[in-house]
Amino acid sequence: LRHDSERMEPKRWRWADIYPALMETADVVRIGADAFRRNVGLQTGSRTISMGFQIVLPGEVAPPHRHTNTALRFVIKGGGAYTTSNGEPMIMYPGDLLIQPNWAWHDHVNHSNEPIIWIDALDTGLVHFLSASFREEWSEGINQPLTKKDGASRRLYGPARQPAVQYEGAGVPYHYKWAETLEALQELAEQGIRDPYDDVLLEYKNPINGGPTFLTMTCHLQMLMPGQETRFHRHTGTTLYHAVQGQGTMVVDQDKPHEVAWNEHDSFSLPSWRWHKHRNRSAVDPAILFSLNDRPVLQMTGLDRDEQG
Repeated sequence: LRHDSERMEPKRWRWADIYPALMETADVVRIGADAFRRNVGLQTGSRTISMGFQIVLPGEVAPPHRHTNTALRFVIKGGGAYTTSNGEPMIMYPGDLLIQPNWAWHDHVNHSNEPIIWIDALDTGLVHFLSASFREEWSEGINQPLTKKDGASRRLYGPARQPAVQYEGAGVPYHYKWAETLEALQELAEQGIRDPYDDVLLEYKNPINGGPTFLTMTCHLQMLMPGQETRFHRHTGTTLYHAVQGQGTMVVDQDKPHEVAWNEHDSFSLPSWRWHKHRNRSAVDPAILFSLNDRPVLQMTGLDRDEQG
């Protein structure tokens, strides 16, 4: 099987470098009318998806806006701030995942007493390639009105819901709580439900149809048990990882193996169609990885492939 795309190489970004850069940026750039975001981006090399880190300081408000990029927030540090999605204040804590489909109104408000930092990931490259990038600013004040209560999306679109869900656009905003996600991951581990290539793995399913998280990208959470080393496999699609906890190594390629060692809060990329396996470097503690990839686009177009070693 030939794969003739330009070769993209795996890369690691150390939290020890990213965190000081975020704090330095926070000293220079103030969020407000002139700046709606403060972000340290990662040069992933992907033509479809991008990932960076955003910080909002206590008392700051990022003005409401919407765009055709699909976006997600995975919270790293801080708690008590909220993102308003179509009128719902989603209060954020570490490990929470917030999804915002394209053209959903959103803003960020930090009324807590500590900075909040989250992963900011979008399908920017794909949207630009398709010449479909549009953006609109909120014109009715510094905040959009709170028309729903925190948790409304989970109640409206959760397992017990109205027979016919009404929504506009490509999906609905939704808030995956860390405590419930971690509990589901631990339940899989306790039941011995493990994948030979990713160990204990779950996908953040679309709340409406049970498909991938978004039409253009999907998210996973995986646990590598102590001392675990997975088997080699490869697949199309770019994958971007963030280490939630623990320490490990991703081994890329079989003929000339290249090791990407990572520690807690480091991030790293896996190019399309590269042999890889994961190893937990701790013999005592499990490691947890959050990841996103663009495979839903490849699946929709019949271009998705995978191969097991």
